[in-house]
Amino acid sequence: MPFHLLIVDDEAHSRKLLRMVLRQGDYTFLEAESGEEALAIMERQRVDLLLLDLMMPHQNGFDVILAMRKSDTLARVPFIVASASTAQDDIQQSLELGAIDYFTKPLSECDIRFQIPLKVRNAIALHQASEERLRNERMKAVSAMAVALNHEINNPLQVIQGNAQLLHVHPGLPPDARDKVARIRSATETVAGLTQRIAALRVSAEGQEGMRAFLEKRSAKFVGK
Repeated sequence: MPFHLLIVDDEAHSRKLLRMVLRQGDYTFLEAESGEEALAIMERQRVDLLLLDLMMPHQNGFDVILAMRKSDTLARVPFIVASASTAQDDIQQSLELGAIDYFTKPLSECDIRFQIPLKVRNAIALHQASEERLRNERMKAVSAMAVALNHEINNPLQVIQGNAQLLHVHPGLPPDARDKVARIRSATETVAGLTQRIAALRVSAEGQEGMRAFLEKRSAKFVGK
């Protein structure tokens, strides 16, 4: 599945040049000629990486970054700054605001052939790794909550099951009461089955995470050789 790159620049030839530089990659290109348009695009569709010019009329690049930081969804979109500005203050501010990288225009032959394609690939890979860690942390949190809930449910459930069993075998229990006890036992068995399924999901999730970690270690070891 191609990655979605949003190129934000008020100059059409700059947007075209970046498309040409990155044409060999597995990318779908989106374009915006203003900060307002860029924010509107990111609000309505997925963007995997933003290539952002700083010097634009109306909303400049810094305005876009600050607007992104105020949004829960847009704050996680990675961005690289592309600017004609070589001012140290602009470079420093961009990086402090979260830019993964910064390159200056006009582009050199080295930028076109090596630097920009590599920076874009690295930025996307870094973002993917960050998102994967976030998913794993969420999975761990859900797993821990499931364990706690199972524990809280199983203790009273066992009490109910035990007492329902005693009542069910009691010789003096009236038939209508025995039917009600049977329904209670059936309901507790259903709940017990649900808790077992939750426990199985937790074990499965931990197994997948362990296998992923094992494969990553094996891959690193192989590359090291």
